[in-house]
Amino acid sequence: MRTIWQSLLWKEWHEHKWKLVSITAILWGVATLAMLIEDKADKLGVAFGMVTLCIVPLSVFVGAGAASNERSRRTLPFLQAVPVPMGRVVAAKVLFGVITLTVPLLLAIALFYLRSSLFTGDGRILMTAGELKNSLTGNWYLDAIAFAFPLVLSLFIWTAATGVNRRDEVSAGAVALGAMTAWYLLMLFLSYLIFVLFDSAYGSNSPYAWLKQLGMSTAAGGFVWPFSDRNPQWVPILVGAVGMHAALLAWYSLRFGRVSGTENYSPPAARRVVGQLEWLPKPHKSPFAAIVWKQFRESGSLALAGLAGLAGIIAVSFFSSPTYFLQEPDHLAELILGVCATIGCSVAIVVGIGVCIRDVSPGLNSFWRSIPINVDLWFWVKFVTGMLVLLAAMWGPLLVALFALSSDPNRILSHSSYGALPLVQIAVFSAAVAATCLVRQAIYAAILSIAATYAGIIAAWGLWFLAARFGLAHAQTSLLSELTAAQVGVGMVLSFIACTIAAWLATRHDWGRKTPD
Repeated sequence: MRTIWQSLLWKEWHEHKWKLVSITAILWGVATLAMLIEDKADKLGVAFGMVTLCIVPLSVFVGAGAASNERSRRTLPFLQAVPVPMGRVVAAKVLFGVITLTVPLLLAIALFYLRSSLFTGDGRILMTAGELKNSLTGNWYLDAIAFAFPLVLSLFIWTAATGVNRRDEVSAGAVALGAMTAWYLLMLFLSYLIFVLFDSAYGSNSPYAWLKQLGMSTAAGGFVWPFSDRNPQWVPILVGAVGMHAALLAWYSLRFGRVSGTENYSPPAARRVVGQLEWLPKPHKSPFAAIVWKQFRESGSLALAGLAGLAGIIAVSFFSSPTYFLQEPDHLAELILGVCATIGCSVAIVVGIGVCIRDVSPGLNSFWRSIPINVDLWFWVKFVTGMLVLLAAMWGPLLVALFALSSDPNRILSHSSYGALPLVQIAVFSAAVAATCLVRQAIYAAILSIAATYAGIIAAWGLWFLAARFGLAHAQTSLLSELTAAQVGVGMVLSFIACTIAAWLATRHDWGRKTPD
């Protein structure tokens, strides 16, 4: 007979095992893809950077699952009825959330070691004098662990604590992103006040520099603050980071599962809802208009939350060096475009999941399929509306900012690295929609959408590789490093078409993982 601990660990293991496998496959695939880039002096550095870019949003997604998966699957009442202290449930969730994120990172770094062993014979990476000077341990692999692990754990803890008890993972992630950005802005504002009041008088030897390091170390990813500071003071950094994240874990432990009356509505509440319905507009006569209105309301809030998060991240970067960006507005415009290129893909995943995550839930899925409406119309109107809302939210303010700040916005937009950005975002969006229709779980859909998007790049690379073999292209175009923005765009188009067709067929024929109502 299992003990309580064994039962909890067994439950969490079965909930996280496929997440662990999926994240490992994605990180290994991304690392392998990056290490295939030739004519690069720092292959492993590029690969580790791409792995870090992937693991950051994955950490937020896993944290959102720890925050609200019990409510989204409606298993929280059952968990509350079991004679198990919530503290044990929280401990099991945190343990397996950490394992799900750190084991794939260890395996990715192990892959780097094997890759290096093929060239040096012993797995060593010869670091330059500058790298050794800035190194934390003197060993590249240990430095990678020291950088990535605290970053991943911090994002997971912040997301789980700030999104705890939300109704679904999408809203939990949106709230967590807003909370992390707001805290960053607050810490930057306080740091700026310290600079104005004290540092301007003392210069670089200010005795109050530790206050800024203490404050910034409390933010999401604050453990990595020493890597960007010239004179890190470890005691305030560790005190601030450990203290803040311990407080967040305590908050998560105390708040998890404390949701009462979520499914019960008293008669007064019911009367108020009826009163509110009187303020609603008349029903739409056209099914097309009704679906557009419904999807606009659903996707618009997610897109605006993502836009607010992007604005917060840009503000954080701006206030880190306001004098520089005011003197160089072109660099500020490039910063805005760069943030849109990286974080915007995470927003596309969230909006894509939001297109159909509620519609594929057991009860609602049966309801809307029972009404007299064409399934194809239902899917295509929701899909196109969600995509247009995403592009308008991401690129409308972006283009306004570029043309307002940059003296030559066309030069920035025509840069090869930004040429395929809109295609990348709509490919990520369609991959998220397809994954959601098939697996019908937000966290798994977020993980698998990243893999599906990279599959398009690999497909494009394979096409040019075969073309080079048959003499239809130059030999150097078969190298991954020689793929142009147009060729990457071809890969994104392939991914978009394949994922869109998969999502349409899954919706039309009700494919996907079925769960009991």
